[in-house]
Amino acid sequence: MKLIITGGSGFVAGSILRQIPHEIEAYALSRQDKPEALPEHIQWIKVATDDKETWADIILRIQPNVIIHTSAMADVDECEKQPDFAWEVNVGLTRALLKSAEKLSCRFIYCSTDTVFDGKKGMYTENDVPLPLNHYAKTKVQAENDVSQAKTSWVIARLSLVMGFPILGVGNSFLARMQKRIEEGKSVPMPEDEFRTPIDVITVGKALIELAQNTFEGVIHLAGNDRSSRYNMAKIIAREMNWDETLIHPYIITDSLRAPRPKDASLSNALAKSILRTPFYGIADGIRLVKNFTTKG
Repeated sequence: MKLIITGGSGFVAGSILRQIPHEIEAYALSRQDKPEALPEHIQWIKVATDDKETWADIILRIQPNVIIHTSAMADVDECEKQPDFAWEVNVGLTRALLKSAEKLSCRFIYCSTDTVFDGKKGMYTENDVPLPLNHYAKTKVQAENDVSQAKTSWVIARLSLVMGFPILGVGNSFLARMQKRIEEGKSVPMPEDEFRTPIDVITVGKALIELAQNTFEGVIHLAGNDRSSRYNMAKIIAREMNWDETLIHPYIITDSLRAPRPKDASLSNALAKSILRTPFYGIADGIRLVKNFTTKG
């Protein structure tokens, strides 16, 4: 099998790249330089442009069997400040890659987000209708709609809040930021009125690799087993990591300067658990898995 992962320097992509079996011919596409920790059997292609047609042409040249599209502009507040650029990256690039995938009859796995919902219900299933609250979520919903109409095999994988460290030393990790603040003795404010179903980055990588190799088609939620406030999640993480949990403080979200977020974006993982061999974990077990994976390195 020939596999392409976009957004190769990202947090989730790093987990995929570290866990891809050697028998898979894998290519990572990224705007960034090749990370030193990249496994030797992964081929790195630096795409030093935002031109979506250049990315699409690379797909046609490599002729993969599967694409896992992780690349995105994911900073919610930056998407509000640069709405046109966010649309071009999150929707325009996805459409261009989809066209190439259709020409090749290539399976297309799109990484979306739990925040496509308005957060009024919680424990959303794949049958619930997205109601985005901010521009970032709107771009992801539009890209989901495009993927779902593709004339090729497709999967929309909605990821819940992903826990872990940057496995290849690159990528945006809230856990790494949390660790830095605690090591500096700084307060870690966490909202107690925002609920998610956190999933560890190792499990996300395993599940996406499995989806690349099976025949499932449709929307699937990749989420952990525990619904939790972000404050409670942080306390559990601190205990598992032996960090000073007295530095973690709760607050209620009232900041009107931030883009609106769903209060309860928790996802049901029942479908994923029924069709995937990859096991799913709660917060504590997920953090233990991250610790063990990082230690073994």
